[in-house]
Amino acid sequence: MGKEGAVMVLAAVGGQSSYDAFWWLCLVIVVCLFIAAIWLIYRLGKLPGEIAQGRGHPQVAAITVCGWLGLLLPPLWPIALIWAFLIPAGRELMPPPDLAGLQEALKTTSARIADIERQLAKGGMP
Repeated sequence: MGKEGAVMVLAAVGGQSSYDAFWWLCLVIVVCLFIAAIWLIYRLGKLPGEIAQGRGHPQVAAITVCGWLGLLLPPLWPIALIWAFLIPAGRELMPPPDLAGLQEALKTTSARIADIERQLAKGGMP
């Protein structure tokens, strides 16, 4: 057996080839793409419901269900997305749940800014 034959036997016994690292790299890429596709489907399914809830839509539950069903029946998903942005006839969007807290924080901040402006007008430090 020559030198080349011995090298080939050792490579076959060790199970190593020049494509093993490439194969593992491809496997990692495919698994990552699979996980990214599952995550994207999940995000798309819940997107109409999140938009409707963020806008205070009175039919949040129905829009959420329509968004998830839109993954099985694709024409429903754009309908759910458009529905999340529409205001039902004769109704207004509900205010965000913490609107009173935001208004109070705005009043407090405005008062502090006015106080700082008065002190600066007098030439003193705030």
